[in-house]
Amino acid sequence: MDAAHATGMIHFDELLRTAPDVAEPILLRLRETGIGLLGTLRADGSPRVSPIEVAVVDDRLWLGMMPGSRKQVDVLRDPRVALLTPVRDREDVGGEGKLFGRLEPVTDRALADRLLASAAEAAGFDPDAVAGSPMFELVVDAAAWQHVAGDEWRTLSWREGNRLRRRRRVGATGASEDVDEFGPVGAPA
Repeated sequence: MDAAHATGMIHFDELLRTAPDVAEPILLRLRETGIGLLGTLRADGSPRVSPIEVAVVDDRLWLGMMPGSRKQVDVLRDPRVALLTPVRDREDVGGEGKLFGRLEPVTDRALADRLLASAAEAAGFDPDAVAGSPMFELVVDAAAWQHVAGDEWRTLSWREGNRLRRRRRVGATGASEDVDEFGPVGAPA
């Protein structure tokens, strides 16, 4: 059993199989942008949010960091993180993804170098510039995808050990309600 499964978490490729309605739009957004917003915990317990490049290799999520960066120090001390997909601006209602879990260090140097080279090539810069940088894999215990459909705010969420949960809220001030399926906008669930 690997470390992810020992902690009750799963790799992103498993999330794609377990909860594709949540994972697929998150994956699409990460592939489109190549970046996410990483929430880590500072030594005093307060949050830190940092932009970070996300590499998708074999449908798993890998994050590289500059050696000694504050976010690396945070993660080495406490590996719990949140990764959010970026939105362009307040008019971007196409959706936003949230992944919650832990970052596990990639200890296999050959794998880390392969991941770094792949990410550097995809981003269009020299792989030698990042050689030896620390790499981490995101393992997931919860995820959510939220988007606007008409006048509804729709949320799909998943947590390890639970089924997919669907919620909707009509209008900016409407109460959130669980639904079995999303029907047409304005139709009863």
